[in-house]
Amino acid sequence: MKKFRKLVPFLLIFTLLIGLYGCGTKSPSDTTKEYLEQVKKGENGDFSSLLNKTFDKGESKAAETNKDESSKKLTESMKKLTYTINSEKIEGDKATVNVKVNGPDVAGVMADYMQKALAAAFNEAFSGKEPTKEETEKVYDKLLIECFNNVKFTDRTGDISLTKVDGKWKINGDDSLTKLLINIDASVFDSKSGEDKTTKTK
Repeated sequence: MKKFRKLVPFLLIFTLLIGLYGCGTKSPSDTTKEYLEQVKKGENGDFSSLLNKTFDKGESKAAETNKDESSKKLTESMKKLTYTINSEKIEGDKATVNVKVNGPDVAGVMADYMQKALAAAFNEAFSGKEPTKEETEKVYDKLLIECFNNVKFTDRTGDISLTKVDGKWKINGDDSLTKLLINIDASVFDSKSGEDKTTKTK
């Protein structure tokens, strides 16, 4: 009995250490939730870098317009993002978290912008006037901002992939993440870039 009493403090300490270790290890779902909450607050640098890389792939008029203002509009719209974590799957150092998202439809914004930009270019060509580069850019900037002001929110469901690095789960910033959160398929830009290179070499 005395030996058991001596063991009690050690058992308590051991149990406490296990509890602390368990609390300090975030699950893939917890990591995903923390990531999305940071995105909503505009505090996630990894997501900002991912967006910049995505839009830099698109060598279009949209990419040449006022990037700071459009980025600001997108950041504001991300604050309204809502999500539900459906499930998680862990396989060794890899994990996927299935998430349902209601977020800004940037693909719709860009489609609306391209339509309005085309109409503006058409009107400009038949106006008989030769606007300066600054005047033209100002028109396109205004159109893009108007389109972002009218952004629609749509439901999407997809997997967010994670990798365990040094004992901690990290979100993989890939094209599927961009597609899920803002409905932009970055691979489209890759295919267009490939077509441009092929055209130039001919």
